[in-house]
Amino acid sequence: MRVAREFARTAEQTHGRSMIVMGAGTNHWFHSDTIYRAFLSLLVLTGCQGVNGGGWAHYVGQEKVRPYAGWQQLSTAADWVRPSRQMAGTPYWYLHTDQWRYESYGADALASPAARGTFAGKHTADLVAESVRAGWMPSYPTFAANPLELGRQARESGRSPESWVADQLADGSLRFAGEDPDAPRNWPRVLTVWRANLIGSSAKGNEYFLRHLLGSRGGASAAEAPPDARPRSVTWRDRAPEGKLDLLLALDFRMTSTTLFADLVLPAATWYEKHDLSSTDMHPYVHAFTPAIIPPWEARTDFDIFHGLARKVSALARGRLDVAHDLVATALQHDTPDETAQPGGTAPDWWTAGTAPEPGRTAPRVTLVRRDYTAIGDRIAALGPLAEEQGMTVKGLTVHPAPESAWLAARCGVAGQGAAEGRPLLDTDVKLCEAVLALSGTTNGRIAAEGLERLAERVGPEAGLAETAASVAERRIVFSDTQQRPVQVGTSFEWSGKEAPDRRYSPFTLNTENAKPWHTLTGRQHFYLDHDWMAELGEQLPVYRPPLDLAALGEGAAAGDGAERTVTVRYLTPHSKWSIHSEYQENLLMQTLGRGGPVIWMSVADAEAIGVADNDWIEAVNANGVVVARAVVSHRMPAGTVFMYHVQERLVNVPKAEATGRRGGVHNALTRLLIKPTHLIGGYAQLSFAANYYGPTGNQRDALTVIRRRSQNVEY
Repeated sequence: MRVAREFARTAEQTHGRSMIVMGAGTNHWFHSDTIYRAFLSLLVLTGCQGVNGGGWAHYVGQEKVRPYAGWQQLSTAADWVRPSRQMAGTPYWYLHTDQWRYESYGADALASPAARGTFAGKHTADLVAESVRAGWMPSYPTFAANPLELGRQARESGRSPESWVADQLADGSLRFAGEDPDAPRNWPRVLTVWRANLIGSSAKGNEYFLRHLLGSRGGASAAEAPPDARPRSVTWRDRAPEGKLDLLLALDFRMTSTTLFADLVLPAATWYEKHDLSSTDMHPYVHAFTPAIIPPWEARTDFDIFHGLARKVSALARGRLDVAHDLVATALQHDTPDETAQPGGTAPDWWTAGTAPEPGRTAPRVTLVRRDYTAIGDRIAALGPLAEEQGMTVKGLTVHPAPESAWLAARCGVAGQGAAEGRPLLDTDVKLCEAVLALSGTTNGRIAAEGLERLAERVGPEAGLAETAASVAERRIVFSDTQQRPVQVGTSFEWSGKEAPDRRYSPFTLNTENAKPWHTLTGRQHFYLDHDWMAELGEQLPVYRPPLDLAALGEGAAAGDGAERTVTVRYLTPHSKWSIHSEYQENLLMQTLGRGGPVIWMSVADAEAIGVADNDWIEAVNANGVVVARAVVSHRMPAGTVFMYHVQERLVNVPKAEATGRRGGVHNALTRLLIKPTHLIGGYAQLSFAANYYGPTGNQRDALTVIRRRSQNVEY
């Protein structure tokens, strides 16, 4: 109450300049959505949203690209084929690393006393499958059959792909792959990890990735769900597969946990050896990477690697694959008419109701996409025609970049032959950067003005958006500008806030200052969410939800044998002082900032309880795995909570664990993916899927672990 009163008083005195700065940690709790809504409610009630110096400052963890429109077109190949396949990462890994098999509590474990029983008798995996059937969340592979074969059959039927798929689903001859994720035909087979460290950084439930995805020996000891707690609509196979992947390919310039496990590693250029663009929503600038040297030895830039692979695939496709029609299913997307597909907040599961599915309304939208696999090499190196023919759509607004296409053709040249003949060339990294900037409103005022004019047509002339469009129309950033200095981006329809030399970006200023409707069911800010699944958990209004009581759910930390002193603590993995997604522990200079290997920070009280002194070796064990680390005993740590900072890998000074006899795990060895059902909702206004917008979070901060002092004579 004191915080709320002081916050409100400050907002009143400063006319809305009270701000909440949110970090990535908020998103890492199981109840992250209620935390978000509590923050937002305080801001809405005090009139701070959309005010410069106030509102919601999302600092880190959900970085987005400032020149979004151009990046979106080129990163998804939307200039050549549409739609693209997109996937929400958390449910993908939840199914394909078999973490769902170790979840023994029901989906209704957190249901409200006033719930209608919507989740009764269901497993969380059942709800994931239901969200896919309803078109709420994407799933890949989507169907339990080759999408090229399905595309051929749908095309030969002479019917629309929607009606053909609806009949196939209705009579049971076609099923969703997510309903049987352990069937060999539904396994992921080839995985390319680029600009990421999946196994060492991002893989929550790391030991399950090792066991089921890679076929390596994992350290998890969790028991599989008993027969009476298993899913109803997802097939349970008696033996869980181990080693689903045939090939793990990594592109990296350093040895990480991912490259250690990869079958093939392609040496990549560093930031100082290539041309590239850098921008996020955390600062108002776009700037260039410019190579200081050429990539040494066999290293190549990301651009060169992927263009080389595309050319090779095209050559191999001739006479083998050539042209095919791909059946692509897409979720009901936010900021499209599909977000109103399921009015009233109901959950229409046609599968359990025995009714016919309706793609685009009660099931995913379905499209036949013509793919010329022999043309991939030519097309990746040129700008396709769809951007100007069908436009580029961002936030529900469509712009047409015909002038930009002509400008790029004049500046970059055109393809003289092949599948991209006559199209603007993007055959170098500099040309690709130029295209991203030219096609984006934040870096090209003409694009921004066109988008704002489209918005003005909807909002009305009194909103003043025409004036905003005119004020940015002449701004233009080209790649050479970004090489000279960081260049400030401008206001654009791609973002909700205004940007100018005399003001910094603040979200939702277009909504508050120009009467742009909010992207919600009502077009206004509101607190109440009347969806059936929200009601099931009693979360129609923002409520306080504490961290999960995992012990009550049967997911607690592993118990000791009573022969040694242990302490059970909440286990957090925040970003460290010196890094975010990599620690560079193999670097001698970085090791001087730590203990030369993994550490766990713990309180003085917890350390004394188990006889641990600073720098002693300890083991942290729960059902998901084991970590061996040195203890950092600090009065700054609260009793009952420990920190193991993000991305301490298996690279330096990680000994064998006494609990397993194998090398201790990474920071995510003690975590497991848990999906909150309300994060799966879709097809309902702001509760609709979009890439990097809405979907289940990869939460891990509710984890518990048991810590004990181990033998100080370690083996490697």
